[in-house]
Order: sequence, then structure tokens, then C-alpha cells
Amino acid sequence: MAFSHHFQTARIYLRALQEARRYWPYLGMVLLLGLAGTPIALMAPVPIKIVVDSVLGSAPLPDFIDRLVPDSLGRSMELMFGLAIALSVIVALISAAHSAVDWLVREYVAERMVMDFRGKLFLHSLKTSALHHSTEGAHEPAYRINLDAPALQWTALYGIIPVVVSLVSLVSMLYVTSLLAPRLALVALATSVPIVLLIHLNQHRMRGKWHGVREQESKAQSVVQEALSALRLVTVFGQERREVQRFSDAAHQGLLSRLRVVRMEGAFTLTLGLATALGTTAILYLGVKDVQAGALTTGGLLLIMGYIAQLYAPLQAIGSHITGQQRAIASAERAFALLDGRKQLSQRPDARPLDRAYGHICFEQVTFHYPGAERPVLDRVDLQIPAGARVGIVGRSGAGKSTLVNLVIRLFDPVQGRILLDGIDLRDYRLRDLRDQFSVVSQEVTLFSTTVAENIAYARPEASLEEIIDAAKLGGADEFVSRLPAGYDTRVGAQGMSLSGGERQRIALARAFLKDAPILVLDEPTSALDRQTERQIRASMRRLMQGRTVFVIAHQSGVLEDVDFVLRVVDGRIEREERKGPLLELVKVG
Repeated sequence: MAFSHHFQTARIYLRALQEARRYWPYLGMVLLLGLAGTPIALMAPVPIKIVVDSVLGSAPLPDFIDRLVPDSLGRSMELMFGLAIALSVIVALISAAHSAVDWLVREYVAERMVMDFRGKLFLHSLKTSALHHSTEGAHEPAYRINLDAPALQWTALYGIIPVVVSLVSLVSMLYVTSLLAPRLALVALATSVPIVLLIHLNQHRMRGKWHGVREQESKAQSVVQEALSALRLVTVFGQERREVQRFSDAAHQGLLSRLRVVRMEGAFTLTLGLATALGTTAILYLGVKDVQAGALTTGGLLLIMGYIAQLYAPLQAIGSHITGQQRAIASAERAFALLDGRKQLSQRPDARPLDRAYGHICFEQVTFHYPGAERPVLDRVDLQIPAGARVGIVGRSGAGKSTLVNLVIRLFDPVQGRILLDGIDLRDYRLRDLRDQFSVVSQEVTLFSTTVAENIAYARPEASLEEIIDAAKLGGADEFVSRLPAGYDTRVGAQGMSLSGGERQRIALARAFLKDAPILVLDEPTSALDRQTERQIRASMRRLMQGRTVFVIAHQSGVLEDVDFVLRVVDGRIEREERKGPLLELVKVG
């Protein structure tokens, strides 16, 4: 068990270093700066020894200091006192400068690493198969991106380097102490062993506890995101207090979990402090005995006690650091799990480019079911859709209408069978090129809190203002946009809530006109509109349909007047209804 734990810890640290590989030169600089602190720390107690032994007493200067002072200056008490003061000031200035540079470099590297890692997690989540988003939700990855991603700096930067620096400092202090007083160095080493064992025994328990804290905090965060994303529903039903209570309950559980861990950390810190205090007391007692016996000067004892304090300081730092690291390792494991566990749609190395499709679509024995579902949504479907056809898709809620279209767009892949576009398996195309063949206008229009022009140009950010205006005219949006305070530069607010439903729908149509994709998906595009607005939108839709393969998902029969045939999704099968005048002839095709 212990071996497995250490192996897992080492694996996390190596993974963190791999994720931060572009910052290795900076990490090397941080390491060198950390190691540079050891000689500075070794010099810090020297001025006190000079004052006690050479100024107040009659002992000569330490050899390495004495060699730096010219013989012509003599060795008066005033000179040695001035030398001690000057040395103290120089060491203090060097220490302050070192700390400032070390802090600036570490903060720069830490913030840049976390920013890049958050971007990688975000990009991975955006590219993750829509199947996982639909079944797992977006709250958990959002929490990991925001709150678990900083663990990279605590593992790659603050994980290994401080331990290496502390170990070097520890060895240096032991070595110098052994030169001055071997017996005291041996006692310091002996009292360090229990501290090391204490650190080792504590770290395994802490990580499991921090995993529980992160899970509880994630649940509380998901309550907040769910409530804010459904703010209108919460307000209409007057459930504000209920949502706050849900959050309070989840947050309270997280607080209890955190307090349990904090109590454990507090007990560990207290025990660690007690162990170092006992070691320091033992060394002080033996040091005083050496002074009384004449084996050690008073200044020498002060110097050794300064080194002993700096000897135990790295041990305490390592203990506190390793304890705190369990929190970071738990978060790092969750962040890496996001990268490893959420599947992305694969693209073949030799994927084919696709400029503009004709729009002929073929289903061959396509079966699809969601993870954990007992029955397939689509079962061995065979279907031919000619290029330029206008296809209506109907069926009860949950029958698989959107699933059928999502498979064509390749938001996820069939479990069995294949889907062809212009005779080529969708999986053989480059994903980016394939997605460029589709425009989607849905019932719930997604707008970003930017300007009208930027929302229309979302599919073609490089489009000129003239192209955006032309698309808005085709989509029936130019008239109302021209009346807005800043026209096309008007910001639409969060999710476009400053616009009406019809206005948002017109912007979506303008976006589709601007993209000019050969395949168009209209997903319940007029179900939430009044009759007059619906007629205007349908007029724009007819213009948009021309020369394209079109899928129209609808419950209302009026929207299906312009289609060539209707596909009805029933119990995993597709039934095709050919139009002949006002009547519909039912033909089963899969």
C-alpha cells in the first residue's frame, strides 16, 4: 500500500512537470535561486558570533573573515564591531534582494503555468464529445478548470523545488554544524529522524481527506451554477430561498470536511513543533555544558543554535509543505482526470480535407444508444438523403430527432454502422472541415454578451461589416438592428437577454446566412414565436433553404410545408413520409 501511494505521488509530480515542460528553463532558474538562499542563510548568524566572541570577548575573527581584512587595519574592537555591523547589513540587503527576485520569478512562472493549463483544460472540454457533456453536465469541468487547475503550480513549481532546496539546506546546516561541534550535529541528526517519520506517516491520510473536500466543494459550486443558469425559472417560481438552502447544505458539508482536515493539519503542526522544540532544547542543554567545559565559545554556541534553528526550519518546511501538498495533489489528480477521462472525438492522421460538400447523406445500419441506456435511440437505420433535399424530422419528445441530426454533424459517433457524406465516411474527414459544412438555427438561440455584429460573425470572425449587414438583411435582422442605440455595435447582454425572442432568432438566421454552409439544420426554429413573427422568420428561412440540404426538426406542421419529405422517429426506427399533394404516404425505410 505504501509503495503504491509513493508511486502514485511520483506519477503526479512527473505528470505536472510534463505539463509544465515549456517552463522548464524558468523552473531551473527558480531552483538555482532557491539554492542560492543556503549560503545566505549560513552567513546570517556570523555577525552575532563576531560580536559575542571578538567584540565582547577576546577570540579572533573567524578564519574566512580574518583573511578578508588587510593586516594594515589591525584588529581593534571598534574595527571588529564595525565589521560585524557591516556584514549584518550586507547579508540583510542580499537576503532581501534574493527574496524579492525569487518571489517575482516564482509568481511569474506560477501564474503563466496556471493560465496555460486552464486554457488546455478549457480547450479539451470544448472539444470533448457532446455525448459526455449531455450525460455528465458542464458544472464539474468548470469547477476543475477554475479551482483545481492551480494545483499545477503547487506540484510542478512549489512541489519538488522547495523540497530539494530544503534538503540541500538541511545537509549544509548539518555539515557546517558537524565541523563546529560534531556531538551536537549528531544529536540534531538523531532528533530529525522522528520528525521525518512523522511527516511520512501523515501525508497519506491527508490526501484522501482533501479528495473528499474537493468533491463536496464541487457539489456546492454546481448548485450555484445550476441556479444562476436557470435564474428565470427560479424567479418565476419564487424558489430563491430554496436554492440558497440547497447551496447552504452543500457548502456546510464542504465546510465540515475542510474543518476535519484543518484539525488534522493543526494537530500535525503542533506535534511537529513539539518535536523540534524538544530537539532544540536537548542541543541547547548539551551546548551549554560544552561552553562550561571550555570546549565551545559562547559565540560558537550562538552560531550553532542559529544553524540548528535553520536546520529544523527546513524539516518543518518540508513537513508543512508535504502536508499542504496533499491538497494540491488531490486537485492535480482531478485536473489530470479531466484530461484523461473525458473522451474527445478522434480524427484520423490521414483525415481528408473538405472544401464544400454537395450534401448527399447516407445512413448504413446505424445504431446509437446513450451510455447506460437500456434501449438504443436509433436501431440499424438505413437512410438516403439526396443533396439539396429538404427533410422534416418529427417524433415524440425523446424519440431521437436531435440525436439523428447530431450524428450527421458528428457531435458523437454511432455505436455501430456508419454515416456517409458525399460517399465518404464522416470519420474520414477533418473535424474542422466537416463542421464547416453545417449551419444550425435552433429554438434556444445562443448569443454571447458581445455586440450584434460579433454575434452574427461568430461563425466567420473575419467577415467585413458589409458582409455582416448583407447577412442581417437576408435574415430579416437589419431593420431592428438599425434602431438599436449603437446599431451593430450594440452589446446584447448576457445570453442576448436584452433582445426579444424574435430578434434573437433573426440574428441566428443572419449568422447562418453569413456562414453560407451547404447543410442547414433548423431545430424547432419558430416554436416559441407569435404568428406574425413566425411568418416573417419563415420567409427568411425559405431564402436560407435555397440550394442547401436542409433538416427541419419540428412539432408544428406549418414549419413542414416547405420540406420534400418527412422522417418520423419511432422506437429507434425511421419512417419516411413522402409528400404527394396534400396527402402523406408512409414508407418505412429503416
